[in-house]
Amino acid sequence: MFDISNMSSKAMLEEQYKNTDNLRLRKGLHEKYSVNKVGFQRWMFEQYPFRTGMKVLELGSGRGELWNYYFDNAVLQGYDMEITLSDFSDGMVEHLQQTYTGRGMSVRKIDISAIPFACDTFDLIIANSMLYHVKDIDAALCEVRRVLKKDGWFYCATLGTNGMLQYLYRALDALGISCNHETDVSFTLQNGAQLLEKQFDKVERRDYEDALKIDEVADYVDYIYSMASMQGLERKYYDRLLDYFNSKKEDGYLYVPKEYGMFVAGKA
Repeated sequence: MFDISNMSSKAMLEEQYKNTDNLRLRKGLHEKYSVNKVGFQRWMFEQYPFRTGMKVLELGSGRGELWNYYFDNAVLQGYDMEITLSDFSDGMVEHLQQTYTGRGMSVRKIDISAIPFACDTFDLIIANSMLYHVKDIDAALCEVRRVLKKDGWFYCATLGTNGMLQYLYRALDALGISCNHETDVSFTLQNGAQLLEKQFDKVERRDYEDALKIDEVADYVDYIYSMASMQGLERKYYDRLLDYFNSKKEDGYLYVPKEYGMFVAGKA
């Protein structure tokens, strides 16, 4: 049996995000096969209430690709905002520095549980697809509230409990691949509002409707092996997974459910 439950293991996360390879592979699958062609990142970016002079902090920026939409928008660049990108991984921080140095953005190494800024610093804080990696979510959200200004907004995207991971669990069970999938995911669409309401005065959930429609199943199996939570899955199962998912095709396609969205939390 392998354990895929510890999504907040610091050692596991540091290994997974020491460079951008796994992130690039996972992003590529979504770009190639997502039914919703708007794209989750573009959809997220279009939600943010940017304005002139705003101070913005992104936590867990990863490769920083969200900000391609910013540099494609001359109006936003004219807002003269102070933008700080950050990650806890040295590899990600190095990539961000190489990509954004000299482009009007700051890059910092930041752990969400100890944000190195004074109280009431930022108008907008962003944390996408990273809160479910946080071990002490209550402490982390307390830190976010601390550095958020009065009337500021916290935008945090996450996954739900009825999406891709649960689809994979069912496949592993069907194949008799023993694993511990009693996951303790700290922040999801199902529990996020309750957690945020402990710290924030206003909380709204927004859902992004999507699924994967895959013709080349090998791309999906490669994606599985790139996942941080699948590092205990032995390579000997590769062909069995490939055959299983090929057998699940309908009219030439494998359909994989997604459940993604975001919360908007306000500090009055």
